Amino acid sequence: MKRAFSVMEVVVAAAVFVISVLVLFGIFPISARAMRQAEQRLFAEHLANNRLTLCRSSAFSDLKAIPPQLSQAIFRHQDQIDTQDFSVEQKVTNVTPKLKNIEVIVTWDADRRHQELRLETQIADLQP
Repeated sequence: MKRAFSVMEVVVAAAVFVISVLVLFGIFPISARAMRQAEQRLFAEHLANNRLTLCRSSAFSDLKAIPPQLSQAIFRHQDQIDTQDFSVEQKVTNVTPKLKNIEVIVTWDADRRHQELRLETQIADLQP
């Protein structure tokens, strides 16, 4: 005995397939944007960590505020190349005569939104 699909079964299967395909195609732009944002944030963290490492290796008396400096990154996504400008600023606050607070602020604009990353540490003068 042969069993054929009814028209209703075919319509439901086609609807499920079409909805699945549309959902999958809708996810691609969202995941591409999320990947771009993650790359930018990772690069901003890299810039901030590098600046803090420089501060840790500097003499205590050389730790001073540095106005915003521009850094440019090039990101490659498949066949597309994007450039992104990052601004890196260093703020130094004297907590005590032997202790300084260092704050590194990295800012950039992405997807029509202002982004900011702040890393902070304290450095002590261990000289008597």
